[in-house]
Amino acid sequence: MEHLESFRAEVKEWLEENCPPSMRTGSKVDASSATDEVWGGRNAVYKNPESKLWLDRMGAKGWTMPTVAKEYGGGGLSKEETKILNEELWSIGAKQALLSFGIWMLAPALLEYASEEQKRLHIPRIIKGEIRWCQGYSEPGAGSDLTV
Repeated sequence: MEHLESFRAEVKEWLEENCPPSMRTGSKVDASSATDEVWGGRNAVYKNPESKLWLDRMGAKGWTMPTVAKEYGGGGLSKEETKILNEELWSIGAKQALLSFGIWMLAPALLEYASEEQKRLHIPRIIKGEIRWCQGYSEPGAGSDLTV
């Protein structure tokens, strides 16, 4: 328990020092928030320069995928630590540093099924927003059938 209290204090301090003011929305939703959305990729465009700064800082900590092992560029956090991180991000109204299908869909599949070489190549780049992924689907009878 003491470890988690210490971790919470460290997270609060780090967020205070590293989350740019424009990346904090508080509890209100503002119409300009879409201008801060970051999807990453090699040719990413950042309408707000602080969006890139926030991504770089969160990516360096591995906190865009906090439960992934540090060896793959993740935060290496436990479930309890991740809960604290999310609570503290929410408490300051921090915007997501990275919106990414790579995080939501590809990285979990790579962690489960990829070779060690593939994990070390792709996962750190996904976590830092250096590469952008997507997944395409088609309907059965209208091209390819993913169930076959």
